[in-house]
Amino acid sequence: MKNKNKIAFFNFLSNILLRGISIFTAPVFSRLLGTSGYGILSVYNIWARVGAVAIPLQTQGTLANARLEYPEEDQIKYQSSVMSLSVLCFLVFGALMIPFGGGMASVLRLPGILIPLMLLQAFGSFVTSFMGNKFTYEFKAGKNFAMSAGTTIATVAVSLALVLSFPQESRYMGRILGNGIVYGILGIVFCGFILRQGRTFWNPGYWKFCLSLCLPLVFYNLSDLILGQSDQVMLQQLLDTESVGMYGLAYTFCNVLFTIFHSLNNTWVPFFFDDIKNGARDRVKTSAKTFLELFTVLAVGFVLLAPEVFRIYARRDFWDGTGLIPLFATGYYLNFLCTFPVNYEYSRKKTKAVAVITVSCSLVNLGLNYVMIQSLGMEGAALATTVSHSLQLLMHYVYTRYFLGKGDYPFGLRMWLGYLAGYLLAVGGVFLIQDAWLLRWAVGAALGVWELTRIRKRRSLL
Repeated sequence: MKNKNKIAFFNFLSNILLRGISIFTAPVFSRLLGTSGYGILSVYNIWARVGAVAIPLQTQGTLANARLEYPEEDQIKYQSSVMSLSVLCFLVFGALMIPFGGGMASVLRLPGILIPLMLLQAFGSFVTSFMGNKFTYEFKAGKNFAMSAGTTIATVAVSLALVLSFPQESRYMGRILGNGIVYGILGIVFCGFILRQGRTFWNPGYWKFCLSLCLPLVFYNLSDLILGQSDQVMLQQLLDTESVGMYGLAYTFCNVLFTIFHSLNNTWVPFFFDDIKNGARDRVKTSAKTFLELFTVLAVGFVLLAPEVFRIYARRDFWDGTGLIPLFATGYYLNFLCTFPVNYEYSRKKTKAVAVITVSCSLVNLGLNYVMIQSLGMEGAALATTVSHSLQLLMHYVYTRYFLGKGDYPFGLRMWLGYLAGYLLAVGGVFLIQDAWLLRWAVGAALGVWELTRIRKRRSLL
């Protein structure tokens, strides 16, 4: 148990560090860049994430399944082979981008120099994610933490130095260059390490297995990005970069919740896959209930305390985004509830179903964004995303409960419906008692103390 807790703790911290860079540094960079510069940075980062998802084909998402499919001695060979596949895709895309870079910049409404930087950052982000998945599923939590801490420190230090060397109107270039340089160097180093260790560049069996799983993941993750972040791109197109800046900073602030969720999920999933493999159904249910309880308490505490914290976090000209926070948080909570059916679908190798559902919801989200941004502005964008996440949860639950899992699906409606009701009650309370900050903070503190006693009693985080 002690070793399991240690692995969970360091994997959790690793994900917090890597995914939390933008959150931790947003108060500094938003003040240095202003609303317009921060808006450009937000849109650029979205497109860089699109590149990191689409170009390498999400091969890192198959590492967990490969551990179930192949013996331990074949793992590094598999990793080297699928890394080669991703590198080939980057080379092909890079060659195609050379003649069309100017057109891409025009369509995206970004300076032309940002397109090659975007490709470099996308490559480094992918390879770093690949290494993180490798360390997570090999239970090498210490190495995962060291990589995450080093990446975080280097990115922030280089970006700050560059931002301060640019004039005010182009300081966003310093932040973008800092990300591109650090991630580019790390990507080359880590990629070389994997290829040198595995020395397997082309294996038709590995590639066939990988492509059967990862291609649906590309559509899933792209659709997930559209579902979660198309609102900022559409705000840029339909309104202005200042609106994107205010919306983007509030969204980044709420990423605290998503980062915690993603970190806990990455910590929980390896043990979930292990329990599924060993047929430990009761342990799967017990750990899922613990996960539900822990994250629900964290999410409720977040929405109760968020208004005052955001006003400290953000400069005054970003405060118009405060009212968006409960909607963002609700979208993330619904996304969290999708974790259970989605992870079950992954364990059954049903990645195509995951992709189809997410693509459908992302298309709905695009339509809702177009209509609601024009009528409600920033609030319409946030509301559209929340509605789309609700549809996503419903579709995943119906598919796993009544079609895929039938009687075997372990996460029934009764397991999580009460937690959802409690969370929504807390969100409603925040709107009703907006000015009663002392009451909200008291309730949040009481919930925190209660959950800490629960963790101490069970002697584990999850």
